[in-house]
Amino acid sequence: MHVMLDLETWGTRPGSALRSIGVVQFHLNSSVLGGTFYRNIEKESCLLAGLTVDAETVSWWQRQSPEAIASLEKDPRPLPEIVSAFHDWFRTVGGKYIWCHGANFDEPLWSAVCRALARPVPWKYWDTRCTRTLFAMADFDMRSVPREGVAHDALADAIHQARCVQMAVGKLRAPKDKAAA
Repeated sequence: MHVMLDLETWGTRPGSALRSIGVVQFHLNSSVLGGTFYRNIEKESCLLAGLTVDAETVSWWQRQSPEAIASLEKDPRPLPEIVSAFHDWFRTVGGKYIWCHGANFDEPLWSAVCRALARPVPWKYWDTRCTRTLFAMADFDMRSVPREGVAHDALADAIHQARCVQMAVGKLRAPKDKAAA
């Protein structure tokens, strides 16, 4: 089972504090989406785990939409609780492949959180997938797909990215027009 991971964070490097996690399971070869998981994360619990806040990212958040900011303020929970709940969810839905929008962001930041809490990640490192690589191979522009939900809401972003992965895979697997060759 494929799972799209999206994080909203207080920085852009592994070891950064997290604001929220949104994930959706999806089928690679269809338009079917499955279960979702979304939680906001207490900043203080991230700091207690040794994670950091980047001043440039704080400034960037101050320029985001009021809707995006509001979505991050609902019921934040402690980081260790979120890690346990997400890992349980991942195993329960039969997650195997973890996708993220960029090989150097969501998954490496999540793995750093797991290391900070002395917890293993629930997937194998070779089961990590990158949307940007796929989109480049498929010559696919995800901005061409209308979005639903608020940008920088982790669940809305994960759903949009999963739908785009499905479309890009469909484009790669589509029969080629022999007349154009």
